[in-house]
Amino acid sequence: MASLNACLDSIQTHIGFPRSRSTGIARRLQEAGILPSGAPGVAPDLDEDGVLDLIVALAADTELHTAVAALRSYHSLTPGGINLAAALASIPNAPVAVALLVEDARSGVAEARKSQIEVSCSARSVAIHKPSGEVNRFIAAGADPAHWALRGHHKSTALNAAAVADVLDEVFGKVS
Repeated sequence: MASLNACLDSIQTHIGFPRSRSTGIARRLQEAGILPSGAPGVAPDLDEDGVLDLIVALAADTELHTAVAALRSYHSLTPGGINLAAALASIPNAPVAVALLVEDARSGVAEARKSQIEVSCSARSVAIHKPSGEVNRFIAAGADPAHWALRGHHKSTALNAAAVADVLDEVFGKVS
């Protein structure tokens, strides 16, 4: 577990999201019960999944009042928009795939460290770009992965997997 303040500082240092905005997003996620709130006089402690959720919410670049909805949408994204209701448990959703990629990056896997996590700000999707050119897209179940949900302008934030891994290494210690 790591303190929220340590996580926010590390996110600003390694990824570049301003602490002022990160604090507001974290507060919204705490109010929704997604991140722990702590107690009077006790700072909240985050686990690795909580830090990844915070980073994705920041990358979604939404308004404060829509950050919770963006993160909840992220948790429901599936590979290529397939319906996972009757699928094998080994098929990961977006949070699992991102966590596995970051864990590989923390372990020093070169391909994982060179990968990028693209969080769509307007289409509510996530794509993992590997250095080989392979792209794994996670979108809402039933959506067509070949088409953006919205026409016109599309905005996304690309996160370097190595930078995300460095945040987790700094606040939780290196993976051996």
